[in-house]
Formats: sequence, C-alpha cells, structure tokens
Amino acid sequence: TGLTILATDLERSRLTASPHQLTPLQRSAVADELTAILGLEGSAAAGLRRKLATDAWYQVLADGLDESVASRVREAAGAGRLPTVLLEPHPIRSYPLAGGGHDSSLAAHLLGFVNGEGKGQYGVEEAYQADLAGEPRVVLAQRDASGQPLYGSEQVLSEGIQGSDLSLTIHAGLQVKLEEEIFSTWVADRAKKVSAVVMDPYTGEIYAQASYPSYDANDFRAVADEDPGRFVDPVVAEPYEPGSVMKMMTAAAAYQRGVVTATTKVNDTKILPLDGGRASVRDADRVGRGLMTFEDGIARSRNVVAARVALKLGKTTKSASLALYDTWAQLGLDRKTGIDVAGERVLPPKDPAISPWKEIDLANRSFGQSVALTPIQIATAYSAMVNGGFLVAPRVVSAVGERRLVSAPGRRVLSETDSARLVDLMEHVVSTVDLYRDRTQVRGYVVGGKTGTAQIWDSKANGGR
Repeated sequence: TGLTILATDLERSRLTASPHQLTPLQRSAVADELTAILGLEGSAAAGLRRKLATDAWYQVLADGLDESVASRVREAAGAGRLPTVLLEPHPIRSYPLAGGGHDSSLAAHLLGFVNGEGKGQYGVEEAYQADLAGEPRVVLAQRDASGQPLYGSEQVLSEGIQGSDLSLTIHAGLQVKLEEEIFSTWVADRAKKVSAVVMDPYTGEIYAQASYPSYDANDFRAVADEDPGRFVDPVVAEPYEPGSVMKMMTAAAAYQRGVVTATTKVNDTKILPLDGGRASVRDADRVGRGLMTFEDGIARSRNVVAARVALKLGKTTKSASLALYDTWAQLGLDRKTGIDVAGERVLPPKDPAISPWKEIDLANRSFGQSVALTPIQIATAYSAMVNGGFLVAPRVVSAVGERRLVSAPGRRVLSETDSARLVDLMEHVVSTVDLYRDRTQVRGYVVGGKTGTAQIWDSKANGGR
C-alpha cells in the first residue's frame, strides 16, 4: 500500500523590515527593489509601499517566499540595497495532491488547512492543532536596532515540544476515486452540492469522505476572499432532510417492538388520511398498490407503508412517536457522532416528550421528512444496523506520532437478531427493484442499501429544527 503524504510542511521565508529606521528616500528605494524581486504589480505593489510607509519597528512584508526568491533578497541585502530587511524561517503547510475535482486539493474538507498564523482551521488541522503544532521554543533575549539578538543575551525559558505527525484512516486511492465520482455527478446532474462518505461499520474508520464544490487548501486565502462557506464540510456540518433512507430507521423500530416481520402484509392505499382527515400522506407516484409485504413496501419506498407501520409502534400517537424517537436516539440521531474533525454540527430532532407530534408529524418523520440530519449521522446509524447492532464513533485519525489510536468498543443499541433482519431487508431492497439491482450488484459481494430523495432543509421555516 505504501505511505501517501496528504499534508506536509515546506521551508519558506518571511520577509520583514523596520521602516522606522529608514528615511523616506530609503523606503522608496527598498520598495522599488522588492517590487522587482517579488514581481509585484498594481495593488500588490501599492500594498508593499504602504507597509514601508509606516513608522513601525517591525513590519511583515511578505510570507511564503521560496528559496529562489529568498536568495535574490539575500543577494540584494548583501549588496546594501535592502537596509533593515530580514528573512525569517517560516514553514508553510502544503497539500501536495490534487483533488478529484476541478481546482481542489485531495481531501480538502476533511483535512482543513493551516492559516498564515500557523493555526489549523477546519477539519483535522483544527481538531488536532495542539498535537500537530506542539509547543514553541521560548527564548528571552536582548536585540539590537535591526532586531538581531545580542551575543550572549539569550536565555532559554522552554525547549518546546516537537509537533507530532498524524496517520489517517483515509485510503488515498479510494479518496481520489470518490472525489472523481462526486465531481462527475456534480457535473452530470448540475447539482448544487454532492457529498459522500465511505465508513467501516465495525470500527468507525473513515476510508474516504468528500464533497464538491471543494477547494484548494494551498490557496485558502483566495477562497476566504471569494466564498469562505466552501470551507465548511457538508458531511459533518450541513444537516439536510434525508428522505426515504429514514424508512430503515422506522423498520428498526418496528423490528425491535415486534410490530411487523419482513412478510407482514401492509395496505398501500392511494392516500392515508391523518388527524381526523385534516392531513394526509401519499406515495410519490400517487398510486395505491394494495396489500404488499413490509419488505416490498420498503424496497419500493412506499410512504404509506412506512407511515402505517410507524402508527402501529404504540397504542397512541404519543406512544408511537416516543417509540420511533427512542430508536432514533439509540442510533445516535439526537446528537453529534463525535467524529474527530472540527465543526460537526447537528440539528437535534424535536423530542415528542417535549413537543408532542401529531399523526402527520409521525407519518412524515417515518419516511424522513420534517427532520434534518448530516450524512455522517446517517452513515453512523446505518453502521449500527449492519454491524450486529453496535453504535461506533466515526474517526479519521489512526495514530498521533507513534501512539496508535484504538477504536472504542461500540455500544449495543440493537439486538444481533434485529441487525441481521435489517441487513436482509437492505439486501432485499437492491435485489427486488430492477433499477437498483442492475446498478448495484457486484459479483462476489453482498450489496444492500436504501434509496432516499433528499430535500433542502429550511431551518427558518421549520422553527430552527
């Protein structure tokens, strides 16, 4: 497999000066020299002149100079053309691999980036800032007018701690392939956004995770100026209305309580009146298919079937609502997953114990409407349904330096029997419907799943929930 470097430090230089010690004529000459060396024009050249026009004792003129430019600065300074100008070591984070989509670096959302001040922002970079950065060496010293420490005056207050490398659970080849696929989907479907996550249901390890539009972490400043919203990772921070993938959670609740089996017949009527006829739900095709087995109702994603079963979870609407919500909570849908990246955000569903649901609320939520979840919440819940019934925490980092991180044992939330039934149901979904079977079956593998038509969640229209 080998080692793939997703992020590394490059040795660069910071350009500084002491304008306070320069005459106006010297400032102009230094500006002319540096403008030529740095190849600045227009507003960039004007910005450099403004920095030199101050009375500051210490002014940062430029960051991230590579060695070829730095050597030209040294040459000019050695010839006396750049008085008070100094070069300081200033490593920068580099993300060397191109992403699978246009103008992006690999795993940009997952990794985040390091800003000009050396602080991790978003993703793994922010979550593991303390481990990556370590602690700086602290030295007390007297300095001369040019900023150089006086010989013999240095006193080391702290030797500092070297930052640690991180090893990730990401499979680079799979990450590239996933990014290529979601970029192709984004183009083909003219989508606003496309997101995907590949997770080991037994350990919680993330093998690949991506969204598009993405960004180039090496050029984060330009992104910050144009659209800083692109830094936010939709997989962990943008809840959406998941639609019919939630029917599997309804199935889990029904299996737990013995309400139905796979072969229980449920009447798929054209319309299901609710709340005394004041509301109703129907299927997307607005056609009633009559009596069908529960497993066929889920495979063909019948809203009426899911709603009827949800209503049977309790003797009253309140008890049925509490039963469905209880299964959601067991599957972690009422809280953050705890994935080890920065910025995870959730919108906890309305708790029927606090805000009672009507029949229409229960029905809609049984097939994934009027509730908002993130893709990582859904992936985590599905993992529990297929791994024997254990809720595991998703994670991205496998080691900090030499210290291996071991996955915490999952908490049992479903019985092994119910998990096996849910696996059978997911297999039934993709083997029963011709369209799914033709596009999902892989020779030598067991494939299962559940389709869902997502809607855009409007938190304002839905009371912040």
